Amino acid sequence: MMVKLALITNARLEFHMYRLFVAIFLLMVSGCASEEPRGTVTGKVLINGVPLSEGTIYFENQTKGVALTGQIKPDGSFKLASHQGAGLVVGSYQVAISPEAMLMSADEIPLVGKNPRKPNDVKKSPLPEKYYITSTSELSAEIKEGANPPIVFDLKK
Repeated sequence: MMVKLALITNARLEFHMYRLFVAIFLLMVSGCASEEPRGTVTGKVLINGVPLSEGTIYFENQTKGVALTGQIKPDGSFKLASHQGAGLVVGSYQVAISPEAMLMSADEIPLVGKNPRKPNDVKKSPLPEKYYITSTSELSAEIKEGANPPIVFDLKK
């Protein structure tokens, strides 16, 4: 009786797992079919005309529930891309900039990596704190479908 009950339980579990797999697959396929238009996002971050040499830029559209971060390179430039492709979904975005650099490899992850990157001393950053979050940065960008001109944020101290 126990063996028969175990077989029934395993069969039900497999059936439910199969249904879950099919549901996830259908959601993924339907999500890909109704993909929203995207626009390229590139640009430069300056502080009083001088490139910000390191940091992270954050674009957020709360209405659509879309957010994406990108690394600021030593020349102040940035380019946004995700697993869905280059750029962002078309729309209006609030922007924030942090002096902290993004982690770039598994070796840089604190406590796990072999060579974790030391955190920036945020107090020494030339970037004023108001730019750290979207609600106080007063930075925004309008992303249109296709190729957009580079966005330049020239921040003031």
